[in-house]
Amino acid sequence: MTDNSSLIARQSPAALYLFLDAMRCWGAARRAGQPTLVRLHARLGRHGWAQLLPAIDSLLDLSEAMLGRRLRLGRGPALSDDENMLINLLQGRSIAPIVHRCSDAVACAFCSAVRSMQILMDMELGRAEQKRAA
Repeated sequence: MTDNSSLIARQSPAALYLFLDAMRCWGAARRAGQPTLVRLHARLGRHGWAQLLPAIDSLLDLSEAMLGRRLRLGRGPALSDDENMLINLLQGRSIAPIVHRCSDAVACAFCSAVRSMQILMDMELGRAEQKRAA
């Protein structure tokens, strides 16, 4: 079970902004044919997110597999439907059923990836919050 500081960390505007930045960085790397983890680390490693990057990469890969298409990413302050969906899932909000074009196994793997990302964000970001509070 997670404590309140970790739940606050996952739902903090700063954490969600960094996740959004990671999504857009990942999408830009894919479009440019560059290694996603290298680009993510260059962009977010200095923010203490290095441990989260493989989970983000897997979650975004599984998102595309589950949807049967590339993720649609927004620009600037405008969030795409896909960005909103993933942020809402990470925050534990109820969302409309997701129309998926994949096997039940891929859909199950996607759900597991979302939960794993929630746990990692709670652990890693909650730990950072505790360090700052000490």
